[in-house]
Amino acid sequence: MSKDSFASLMANGSASVSDRARKRLDRGQVVDGTVIQVSSEFVYVDVGTPGDGKIPVAELTDENGKLRVKVGDTVRASVIEAHMTGSVLRALQSAQGKDVPKPDEVLDGKVTRVENYGVFVNTAKGDGLVPVRELGLAPGADLRKNFPIGKELTVVVMDVDDRGRIRFSAKEVQRVEEQKNFREFNEAGTEEGAEAAPAPTNAQQKPKPKVDRGPRNFGSLGDVFADKLRNIATKSPAPAPGKRK
Repeated sequence: MSKDSFASLMANGSASVSDRARKRLDRGQVVDGTVIQVSSEFVYVDVGTPGDGKIPVAELTDENGKLRVKVGDTVRASVIEAHMTGSVLRALQSAQGKDVPKPDEVLDGKVTRVENYGVFVNTAKGDGLVPVRELGLAPGADLRKNFPIGKELTVVVMDVDDRGRIRFSAKEVQRVEEQKNFREFNEAGTEEGAEAAPAPTNAQQKPKPKVDRGPRNFGSLGDVFADKLRNIATKSPAPAPGKRK
């Protein structure tokens, strides 16, 4: 290996280590990681930070008690506690990209944390923040009183940033659901209109026009009977004989 190639390799390696050392996770952030170790309590995941993330084994175990992942698998998780020495994660799924929340997706969740700037909510698609302006409260309202820890809350996904952090809204849920219902109503109406109209009933059918078939012809025997009838009709009846006196 040449000196230039070796120097380039060392420089790239140093840059990679430096990037890992600087990378930090935020609470509620959604991350993808690779399983590197499995213990009796935790599944350890490389998420590109100085300390590895760990997910409780119970979250990645099926109904029969069998672990659903192995070393080398990719998992998606939400950050519950962020630490430089290792973050605690909550598993969202064990496959890439299939469970990413989408804008305008309505989710049910529970309040996990309350700050002056908003409320954190845990959902099946990950933890996210509902900013104060998206809570629908009057100015100066007490967040901790209105949204105690554990309170169930329906939210809608507003957006997901490039770091996987989810921003929710509580006040926009009704608008999104109304728009969804309106779209479904229009689609149903279009499908019904496309169906074939029922056939008209006998009362609705127009009478068929009469066809002039010309004079009826009964043949020679018919002509004979017709002539006889005409002759009888034209003859005057004979007077009845009177009685002799």
